[in-house]
Amino acid sequence: MPRRIVVAHPDFGRKLKELREQHGLSLRRLGGMIHCSHGHLWDLESGIKRPSLSVTVLLDQALEAGGQLSAMVSEVSADTDARPVALEHAVVAAPSGLEFAPDWRHGIDVAVDLWRGDMERRNLLRQVGFSATAFLPAAMRWLMSSLDERPAGNGERLIGAADVETVRRMTSTYRTLDNQFGGGHIRDSLVRFLNADVTELINGRYDATTGRQLLSAVAETTQLVGWASYDAGMHGLAQRYLIQALRLAAGAGDRALGAEILAAMSHQAAFLRASGEAVDLAKAASRAAAEAGIAAIEAESAVLEAQGHAVGGDEKACAAALNRAEAIFDKADRTSEPQWIGYFDESYLAAKFGHCFTALGRGDIATRFATRSLDMDGRQYARGRQFNLVLLAVAHAQNGEPEEAARIGVDAVEAAEGLYSSRARDYLTDLADRLSKHVGLSAVQDFAERARPVLASA
Repeated sequence: MPRRIVVAHPDFGRKLKELREQHGLSLRRLGGMIHCSHGHLWDLESGIKRPSLSVTVLLDQALEAGGQLSAMVSEVSADTDARPVALEHAVVAAPSGLEFAPDWRHGIDVAVDLWRGDMERRNLLRQVGFSATAFLPAAMRWLMSSLDERPAGNGERLIGAADVETVRRMTSTYRTLDNQFGGGHIRDSLVRFLNADVTELINGRYDATTGRQLLSAVAETTQLVGWASYDAGMHGLAQRYLIQALRLAAGAGDRALGAEILAAMSHQAAFLRASGEAVDLAKAASRAAAEAGIAAIEAESAVLEAQGHAVGGDEKACAAALNRAEAIFDKADRTSEPQWIGYFDESYLAAKFGHCFTALGRGDIATRFATRSLDMDGRQYARGRQFNLVLLAVAHAQNGEPEEAARIGVDAVEAAEGLYSSRARDYLTDLADRLSKHVGLSAVQDFAERARPVLASA
Protein backbone atom coordinates (compact mmCIF):
# COMPACT_ATOMS: atom_id res chain seq x y z
CA MET A 1 0.00 0.00 0.00
CA PRO A 2 1.49 3.39 -0.97
CA ARG A 3 2.64 5.54 1.90
CA ARG A 4 0.67 8.80 2.24
CA ILE A 5 1.82 12.17 3.54
CA VAL A 6 0.00 15.35 4.48
CA VAL A 7 0.92 18.49 2.54
CA ALA A 8 -0.17 22.05 3.25
CA HIS A 9 -0.17 25.27 1.28
CA PRO A 10 2.81 27.46 2.32
CA ASP A 11 0.38 30.16 3.54
CA PHE A 12 -1.50 27.82 5.88
CA GLY A 13 0.17 29.13 9.05
CA ARG A 14 -0.36 32.76 8.06
CA LYS A 15 -4.04 32.13 7.30
CA LEU A 16 -4.56 30.28 10.59
CA LYS A 17 -3.05 33.16 12.56
CA GLU A 18 -5.13 35.70 10.63
CA LEU A 19 -8.38 33.86 11.36
CA ARG A 20 -7.48 33.33 15.02
CA GLU A 21 -6.71 37.01 15.54
CA GLN A 22 -9.91 38.04 13.74
CA HIS A 23 -11.81 36.10 16.41
CA GLY A 24 -9.73 37.60 19.22
CA LEU A 25 -8.52 34.20 20.39
CA SER A 26 -5.25 33.38 22.08
CA LEU A 27 -3.40 30.22 21.12
CA ARG A 28 -4.30 28.74 24.50
CA ARG A 29 -8.01 29.59 24.11
CA LEU A 30 -8.19 28.17 20.59
CA GLY A 31 -6.32 25.07 21.72
CA GLY A 32 -8.88 24.52 24.47
CA MET A 33 -11.72 24.79 21.95
CA ILE A 34 -10.34 21.97 19.77
CA HIS A 35 -8.57 19.95 22.51
CA CYS A 36 -5.11 20.68 21.12
CA SER A 37 -2.07 22.13 22.89
CA HIS A 38 -1.29 25.82 22.32
CA GLY A 39 2.31 24.81 21.60
CA HIS A 40 1.21 22.65 18.70
CA LEU A 41 -0.87 25.52 17.33
CA TRP A 42 2.14 27.80 17.55
CA ASP A 43 4.13 25.24 15.56
CA LEU A 44 1.40 25.20 12.91
CA GLU A 45 1.31 28.97 12.61
CA SER A 46 5.09 29.08 12.43
CA GLY A 47 5.23 26.41 9.75
CA ILE A 48 7.33 24.13 11.94
CA LYS A 49 4.78 21.30 11.77
CA ARG A 50 2.23 20.16 9.20
CA PRO A 51 -1.42 20.05 10.28
CA SER A 52 -3.34 16.78 10.29
CA LEU A 53 -6.58 16.59 8.32
CA SER A 54 -8.65 16.09 11.48
CA VAL A 55 -7.13 19.08 13.32
CA THR A 56 -7.67 21.24 10.25
CA VAL A 57 -11.37 20.35 10.18
CA LEU A 58 -11.71 21.24 13.87
CA LEU A 59 -9.93 24.56 13.28
CA ASP A 60 -12.29 25.37 10.43
CA GLN A 61 -15.25 24.71 12.70
CA ALA A 62 -13.90 26.69 15.68
CA LEU A 63 -12.90 29.69 13.53
CA GLU A 64 -16.04 29.54 11.36
CA ALA A 65 -13.73 29.51 8.35
CA GLY A 66 -16.10 27.81 5.93
CA GLY A 67 -13.49 25.23 4.92
CA GLN A 68 -10.75 27.73 4.05
CA LEU A 69 -8.13 25.91 6.09
CA SER A 70 -9.22 22.42 4.99
CA ALA A 71 -8.87 23.51 1.36
CA MET A 72 -5.19 24.26 2.03
CA VAL A 73 -4.38 20.74 3.26
CA SER A 74 -4.43 17.38 1.51
CA GLU A 75 -2.96 13.88 1.51
CA VAL A 76 -0.83 12.64 -1.38
CA SER A 77 1.10 9.50 -2.08
CA ALA A 78 4.69 9.70 -0.92
CA ASP A 79 5.60 7.67 -3.99
CA THR A 80 4.48 10.38 -6.43
CA ASP A 81 6.47 13.36 -7.60
CA ALA A 82 5.80 15.60 -4.61
CA ARG A 83 7.72 18.73 -5.52
CA PRO A 84 6.60 21.78 -3.53
CA VAL A 85 5.32 23.82 -6.47
CA ALA A 86 3.24 20.92 -7.82
CA LEU A 87 1.83 20.23 -4.38
CA GLU A 88 0.89 23.85 -3.89
CA HIS A 89 -1.23 23.89 -7.02
CA ALA A 90 -2.70 20.45 -6.30
CA VAL A 91 -3.82 21.38 -2.80
CA VAL A 92 -5.39 24.68 -3.81
CA ALA A 93 -7.22 23.03 -6.72
CA ALA A 94 -8.98 20.45 -4.56
CA PRO A 95 -12.21 21.59 -2.91
CA SER A 96 -12.49 20.50 0.69
CA GLY A 97 -16.08 19.38 1.16
CA LEU A 98 -15.35 18.50 4.79
CA GLU A 99 -17.03 21.56 6.27
CA PHE A 100 -20.59 21.67 7.58
CA ALA A 101 -21.63 25.06 6.26
CA PRO A 102 -23.17 27.62 8.68
CA ASP A 103 -26.39 27.97 6.67
CA TRP A 104 -28.25 26.24 3.84
CA ARG A 105 -27.16 28.75 1.17
CA HIS A 106 -23.50 28.17 1.88
CA GLY A 107 -24.24 24.46 2.10
CA ILE A 108 -25.53 24.47 -1.47
CA ASP A 109 -22.43 26.37 -2.61
CA VAL A 110 -20.11 23.82 -1.00
CA ALA A 111 -22.06 20.87 -2.44
CA VAL A 112 -22.12 22.35 -5.95
CA ASP A 113 -18.40 23.04 -5.72
CA LEU A 114 -17.82 19.44 -4.67
CA TRP A 115 -19.64 17.79 -7.54
CA ARG A 116 -18.32 20.34 -10.05
CA GLY A 117 -14.81 19.58 -8.82
CA ASP A 118 -15.59 15.87 -9.09
CA MET A 119 -16.38 16.39 -12.77
CA GLU A 120 -13.46 18.69 -13.57
CA ARG A 121 -10.68 17.35 -11.33
CA ARG A 122 -11.71 13.75 -10.76
CA ASN A 123 -8.23 12.25 -10.81
CA LEU A 124 -7.09 14.70 -8.15
CA LEU A 125 -10.15 14.25 -5.95
CA ARG A 126 -9.86 10.47 -6.04
CA GLN A 127 -6.57 10.83 -4.17
CA VAL A 128 -7.91 12.90 -1.25
CA GLY A 129 -7.40 11.30 2.12
CA PHE A 130 -9.91 9.87 4.58
CA SER A 131 -9.91 10.70 8.27
CA ALA A 132 -12.70 9.22 10.39
CA THR A 133 -12.40 12.07 12.89
CA ALA A 134 -13.38 14.52 10.13
CA PHE A 135 -16.91 13.11 10.37
CA LEU A 136 -17.33 14.11 14.00
CA PRO A 137 -17.61 17.93 13.69
CA ALA A 138 -20.35 17.51 11.07
CA ALA A 139 -22.19 15.00 13.27
CA MET A 140 -21.98 17.40 16.21
CA ARG A 141 -23.26 20.29 14.12
CA TRP A 142 -26.20 18.14 13.00
CA LEU A 143 -27.09 17.22 16.58
CA MET A 144 -26.93 20.87 17.65
CA SER A 145 -28.92 22.18 14.67
CA SER A 146 -32.51 23.32 15.12
CA LEU A 147 -33.36 22.04 11.62
CA ASP A 148 -35.76 24.93 11.10
CA GLU A 149 -34.23 26.61 8.05
CA ARG A 150 -36.53 27.81 5.27
CA PRO A 151 -34.63 27.38 1.99
CA ALA A 152 -36.12 29.46 -0.83
CA GLY A 153 -34.69 30.24 -4.26
CA ASN A 154 -35.09 33.36 -6.37
CA GLY A 155 -33.75 32.11 -9.70
CA GLU A 156 -35.49 32.31 -13.06
CA ARG A 157 -36.85 28.77 -13.48
CA LEU A 158 -39.89 27.93 -11.37
CA ILE A 159 -39.36 24.67 -9.50
CA GLY A 160 -42.29 22.53 -8.40
CA ALA A 161 -43.29 19.13 -7.06
CA ALA A 162 -42.73 17.44 -10.44
CA ASP A 163 -39.07 18.51 -10.42
CA VAL A 164 -38.59 17.14 -6.91
CA GLU A 165 -40.22 13.86 -7.91
CA THR A 166 -37.88 13.59 -10.90
CA VAL A 167 -34.85 13.79 -8.60
CA ARG A 168 -36.32 11.17 -6.27
CA ARG A 169 -37.13 8.76 -9.11
CA MET A 170 -33.69 9.15 -10.67
CA THR A 171 -32.10 8.46 -7.30
CA SER A 172 -34.30 5.40 -6.77
CA THR A 173 -33.33 4.03 -10.18
CA TYR A 174 -29.63 4.53 -9.52
CA ARG A 175 -29.98 2.95 -6.06
CA THR A 176 -31.42 -0.18 -7.65
CA LEU A 177 -28.50 -0.31 -10.10
CA ASP A 178 -26.04 0.24 -7.25
CA ASN A 179 -27.44 -2.74 -5.35
CA GLN A 180 -27.33 -4.93 -8.44
CA PHE A 181 -24.03 -3.94 -10.05
CA GLY A 182 -21.98 -1.95 -7.54
CA GLY A 183 -21.15 1.69 -6.96
CA GLY A 184 -18.52 1.84 -9.69
CA HIS A 185 -21.19 1.37 -12.35
CA ILE A 186 -23.36 4.31 -11.29
CA ARG A 187 -21.07 6.82 -9.59
CA ASP A 188 -19.91 8.91 -12.54
CA SER A 189 -23.35 9.07 -14.16
CA LEU A 190 -24.91 10.19 -10.91
CA VAL A 191 -22.28 12.92 -10.45
CA ARG A 192 -23.10 14.21 -13.94
CA PHE A 193 -26.78 14.29 -12.99
CA LEU A 194 -25.95 16.37 -9.90
CA ASN A 195 -23.62 18.69 -11.76
CA ALA A 196 -26.08 19.44 -14.58
CA ASP A 197 -29.75 18.81 -13.84
CA VAL A 198 -29.72 19.14 -10.05
CA THR A 199 -27.57 22.28 -10.05
CA GLU A 200 -30.09 23.92 -12.35
CA LEU A 201 -32.94 22.99 -10.01
CA ILE A 202 -31.39 24.28 -6.81
CA ASN A 203 -30.50 27.54 -8.57
CA GLY A 204 -34.17 27.97 -9.55
CA ARG A 205 -37.14 29.74 -7.97
CA TYR A 206 -39.10 28.04 -5.19
CA ASP A 207 -40.74 28.78 -1.86
CA ALA A 208 -39.66 27.36 1.48
CA THR A 209 -42.03 24.38 1.32
CA THR A 210 -40.75 23.28 -2.07
CA GLY A 211 -37.22 24.19 -1.03
CA ARG A 212 -37.24 21.78 1.89
CA GLN A 213 -38.59 19.01 -0.33
CA LEU A 214 -35.98 19.76 -2.99
CA LEU A 215 -33.06 19.81 -0.55
CA SER A 216 -34.26 16.51 0.93
CA ALA A 217 -34.29 14.90 -2.51
CA VAL A 218 -30.88 16.34 -3.40
CA ALA A 219 -29.47 15.20 -0.06
CA GLU A 220 -30.62 11.67 -0.83
CA THR A 221 -28.90 11.79 -4.24
CA THR A 222 -25.72 13.20 -2.71
CA GLN A 223 -25.74 10.48 -0.07
CA LEU A 224 -26.02 7.84 -2.80
CA VAL A 225 -22.97 9.29 -4.58
CA GLY A 226 -21.13 9.11 -1.27
CA TRP A 227 -22.18 5.50 -0.82
CA ALA A 228 -21.20 4.60 -4.39
CA SER A 229 -17.83 6.32 -3.92
CA TYR A 230 -17.29 4.33 -0.72
CA ASP A 231 -18.17 1.11 -2.55
CA ALA A 232 -15.74 2.05 -5.33
CA GLY A 233 -12.91 2.53 -2.82
CA MET A 234 -12.76 6.36 -3.06
CA HIS A 235 -12.97 6.82 0.69
CA GLY A 236 -11.90 10.45 1.04
CA LEU A 237 -14.28 11.53 -1.71
CA ALA A 238 -17.09 9.43 -0.22
CA GLN A 239 -16.56 11.15 3.11
CA ARG A 240 -16.99 14.56 1.53
CA TYR A 241 -20.22 13.58 -0.20
CA LEU A 242 -21.67 12.15 3.00
CA ILE A 243 -20.86 15.32 4.95
CA GLN A 244 -22.47 17.50 2.29
CA ALA A 245 -25.49 15.19 2.14
CA LEU A 246 -25.87 15.68 5.89
CA ARG A 247 -25.75 19.46 5.49
CA LEU A 248 -28.39 19.37 2.75
CA ALA A 249 -30.58 17.14 4.91
CA ALA A 250 -30.26 19.70 7.72
CA GLY A 251 -31.41 22.43 5.34
CA ALA A 252 -34.38 20.26 4.47
CA GLY A 253 -35.13 19.50 8.12
CA ASP A 254 -35.16 15.81 7.19
CA ARG A 255 -34.36 14.07 10.48
CA ALA A 256 -34.84 10.54 9.17
CA LEU A 257 -32.47 11.02 6.24
CA GLY A 258 -29.93 12.69 8.51
CA ALA A 259 -30.00 9.65 10.78
CA GLU A 260 -29.45 7.37 7.79
CA ILE A 261 -26.49 9.46 6.60
CA LEU A 262 -24.91 9.34 10.05
CA ALA A 263 -25.37 5.57 9.96
CA ALA A 264 -23.60 5.45 6.59
CA MET A 265 -20.70 7.41 8.09
CA SER A 266 -20.48 4.85 10.90
CA HIS A 267 -20.58 2.04 8.33
CA GLN A 268 -17.60 3.48 6.44
CA ALA A 269 -15.64 4.17 9.62
CA ALA A 270 -16.09 0.57 10.80
CA PHE A 271 -15.09 -0.78 7.39
CA LEU A 272 -11.85 1.22 7.67
CA ARG A 273 -11.42 -0.06 11.24
CA ALA A 274 -11.89 3.31 12.97
CA SER A 275 -13.64 1.73 15.94
CA GLY A 276 -14.14 4.72 18.22
CA GLU A 277 -15.49 6.99 15.48
CA ALA A 278 -17.77 4.22 14.20
CA VAL A 279 -19.31 3.88 17.66
CA ASP A 280 -19.72 7.63 18.14
CA LEU A 281 -21.34 8.09 14.73
CA ALA A 282 -23.69 5.15 15.33
CA LYS A 283 -24.78 6.72 18.63
CA ALA A 284 -25.39 10.03 16.85
CA ALA A 285 -27.45 8.18 14.24
CA SER A 286 -29.45 6.47 16.98
CA ARG A 287 -30.27 9.78 18.62
CA ALA A 288 -31.31 11.31 15.31
CA ALA A 289 -33.42 8.25 14.45
CA ALA A 290 -35.18 8.41 17.82
CA GLU A 291 -36.01 12.08 17.23
CA ALA A 292 -37.36 11.16 13.79
CA GLY A 293 -39.38 8.25 15.21
CA ILE A 294 -37.95 5.72 12.72
CA ALA A 295 -37.35 2.48 14.65
CA ALA A 296 -35.71 0.69 11.71
CA ILE A 297 -32.92 3.26 11.64
CA GLU A 298 -32.61 3.01 15.43
CA ALA A 299 -32.11 -0.74 15.03
CA GLU A 300 -29.62 -0.19 12.21
CA SER A 301 -27.73 2.32 14.35
CA ALA A 302 -27.55 -0.14 17.24
CA VAL A 303 -26.13 -2.90 15.07
CA LEU A 304 -23.60 -0.46 13.57
CA GLU A 305 -22.58 0.52 17.08
CA ALA A 306 -22.09 -3.19 17.77
CA GLN A 307 -19.90 -3.49 14.69
CA GLY A 308 -17.78 -0.56 15.86
CA HIS A 309 -17.29 -2.28 19.23
CA ALA A 310 -16.49 -5.56 17.47
CA VAL A 311 -13.82 -3.93 15.31
CA GLY A 312 -12.33 -2.57 18.54
CA GLY A 313 -12.44 -6.01 20.17
CA ASP A 314 -14.98 -5.09 22.87
CA GLU A 315 -17.13 -8.23 22.97
CA LYS A 316 -19.24 -7.18 25.95
CA ALA A 317 -20.23 -3.81 24.48
CA CYS A 318 -20.86 -5.48 21.13
CA ALA A 319 -23.24 -8.01 22.68
CA ALA A 320 -25.19 -5.30 24.50
CA ALA A 321 -25.64 -3.29 21.30
CA LEU A 322 -26.71 -6.38 19.35
CA ASN A 323 -29.33 -7.20 21.98
CA ARG A 324 -30.64 -3.66 21.73
CA ALA A 325 -30.74 -3.83 17.92
CA GLU A 326 -32.72 -7.05 17.97
CA ALA A 327 -35.20 -5.74 20.54
CA ILE A 328 -35.83 -2.53 18.59
CA PHE A 329 -36.17 -4.38 15.28
CA ASP A 330 -38.68 -6.86 16.70
CA LYS A 331 -40.95 -4.06 17.95
CA ALA A 332 -40.62 -1.77 14.91
CA ASP A 333 -43.73 -0.65 13.05
CA ARG A 334 -42.43 -0.41 9.49
CA THR A 335 -45.57 0.83 7.76
CA SER A 336 -44.61 4.51 7.72
CA GLU A 337 -40.84 4.41 7.21
CA PRO A 338 -39.08 5.96 4.16
CA GLN A 339 -38.80 3.70 1.12
CA TRP A 340 -35.01 4.01 1.06
CA ILE A 341 -34.70 2.01 4.33
CA GLY A 342 -36.40 -1.00 2.70
CA TYR A 343 -33.08 -2.86 2.45
CA PHE A 344 -32.94 -3.18 6.24
CA ASP A 345 -34.66 -6.52 6.81
CA GLU A 346 -34.01 -9.78 8.68
CA SER A 347 -31.35 -10.85 6.19
CA TYR A 348 -29.48 -7.56 6.44
CA LEU A 349 -29.64 -7.67 10.23
CA ALA A 350 -28.34 -11.24 10.24
CA ALA A 351 -25.44 -10.20 8.00
CA LYS A 352 -24.45 -7.40 10.36
CA PHE A 353 -24.59 -9.82 13.29
CA GLY A 354 -22.34 -12.14 11.30
CA HIS A 355 -19.83 -9.37 10.57
CA CYS A 356 -19.69 -8.53 14.26
CA PHE A 357 -18.89 -12.11 15.24
CA THR A 358 -16.27 -12.63 12.52
CA ALA A 359 -14.62 -9.37 13.64
CA LEU A 360 -14.46 -10.90 17.12
CA GLY A 361 -13.07 -14.16 15.70
CA ARG A 362 -16.21 -16.11 16.63
CA GLY A 363 -16.82 -18.02 13.43
CA ASP A 364 -18.81 -20.61 15.35
CA ILE A 365 -21.53 -18.03 16.06
CA ALA A 366 -21.09 -16.09 12.83
CA THR A 367 -21.86 -19.17 10.70
CA ARG A 368 -25.48 -19.26 11.85
CA PHE A 369 -26.09 -15.61 11.08
CA ALA A 370 -24.21 -15.71 7.78
CA THR A 371 -26.32 -18.66 6.64
CA ARG A 372 -29.48 -16.81 7.61
CA SER A 373 -28.30 -13.68 5.77
CA LEU A 374 -28.50 -15.56 2.44
CA ASP A 375 -32.27 -15.82 2.76
CA MET A 376 -32.60 -12.72 0.59
CA ASP A 377 -33.50 -11.45 -2.87
CA GLY A 378 -30.19 -12.18 -4.57
CA ARG A 379 -31.24 -10.54 -7.83
CA GLN A 380 -32.31 -7.23 -6.33
CA TYR A 381 -29.36 -7.17 -3.91
CA ALA A 382 -26.69 -8.95 -5.94
CA ARG A 383 -23.83 -7.10 -4.25
CA GLY A 384 -25.22 -7.86 -0.79
CA ARG A 385 -25.46 -11.54 -1.68
CA GLN A 386 -21.81 -11.55 -2.72
CA PHE A 387 -20.83 -9.92 0.57
CA ASN A 388 -22.84 -12.48 2.53
CA LEU A 389 -21.28 -15.41 0.67
CA VAL A 390 -17.82 -14.17 1.60
CA LEU A 391 -19.01 -13.66 5.17
CA LEU A 392 -20.12 -17.28 5.36
CA ALA A 393 -16.85 -18.46 3.84
CA VAL A 394 -14.82 -16.44 6.37
CA ALA A 395 -16.86 -17.91 9.22
CA HIS A 396 -16.06 -21.42 8.00
CA ALA A 397 -12.38 -20.49 7.68
CA GLN A 398 -12.39 -19.30 11.29
CA ASN A 399 -13.98 -22.61 12.27
CA GLY A 400 -11.05 -24.53 10.79
CA GLU A 401 -13.04 -25.67 7.72
CA PRO A 402 -10.92 -24.38 4.81
CA GLU A 403 -12.39 -26.69 2.17
CA GLU A 404 -15.95 -25.60 2.91
CA ALA A 405 -14.78 -21.98 3.02
CA ALA A 406 -13.14 -22.41 -0.39
CA ARG A 407 -16.22 -24.02 -1.88
CA ILE A 408 -18.42 -21.14 -0.77
CA GLY A 409 -15.64 -18.77 -1.84
CA VAL A 410 -15.99 -19.99 -5.44
CA ASP A 411 -19.67 -19.04 -5.30
CA ALA A 412 -18.63 -15.62 -4.01
CA VAL A 413 -16.17 -15.21 -6.89
CA GLU A 414 -18.90 -16.01 -9.40
CA ALA A 415 -21.20 -13.49 -7.70
CA ALA A 416 -18.48 -10.83 -7.92
CA GLU A 417 -17.87 -11.20 -11.63
CA GLY A 418 -20.67 -8.80 -12.61
CA LEU A 419 -19.94 -6.27 -9.89
CA TYR A 420 -17.96 -3.04 -10.03
CA SER A 421 -17.31 -2.86 -6.30
CA SER A 422 -14.03 -2.33 -4.51
CA ARG A 423 -15.57 -3.73 -1.33
CA ALA A 424 -16.44 -6.97 -3.13
CA ARG A 425 -12.80 -7.38 -4.12
CA ASP A 426 -11.57 -6.38 -0.66
CA TYR A 427 -13.71 -9.05 0.98
CA LEU A 428 -12.45 -11.66 -1.49
CA THR A 429 -8.87 -10.57 -0.87
CA ASP A 430 -9.36 -11.05 2.85
CA LEU A 431 -10.77 -14.53 2.26
CA ALA A 432 -7.89 -15.42 -0.07
CA ASP A 433 -5.40 -14.31 2.58
CA ARG A 434 -7.11 -16.47 5.19
CA LEU A 435 -7.02 -19.53 2.93
CA SER A 436 -3.49 -19.02 1.59
CA LYS A 437 -1.95 -21.21 4.29
CA HIS A 438 -4.11 -24.11 3.06
CA VAL A 439 -3.07 -23.81 -0.57
CA GLY A 440 -2.15 -27.50 -0.67
CA LEU A 441 -5.85 -28.45 -0.57
CA SER A 442 -7.44 -28.93 -3.98
CA ALA A 443 -10.56 -26.94 -3.05
CA VAL A 444 -8.42 -24.01 -1.94
CA GLN A 445 -6.35 -24.19 -5.13
CA ASP A 446 -9.55 -24.11 -7.17
CA PHE A 447 -10.75 -21.05 -5.27
CA ALA A 448 -7.40 -19.28 -5.73
CA GLU A 449 -7.43 -19.90 -9.48
CA ARG A 450 -11.02 -18.74 -9.83
CA ALA A 451 -10.41 -15.64 -7.71
CA ARG A 452 -7.17 -14.57 -9.39
CA PRO A 453 -8.68 -12.75 -12.43
CA VAL A 454 -11.26 -10.97 -10.28
CA LEU A 455 -8.65 -9.78 -7.81
CA ALA A 456 -6.29 -8.80 -10.62
CA SER A 457 -8.91 -6.38 -11.97
CA ALA A 458 -8.62 -4.21 -8.83
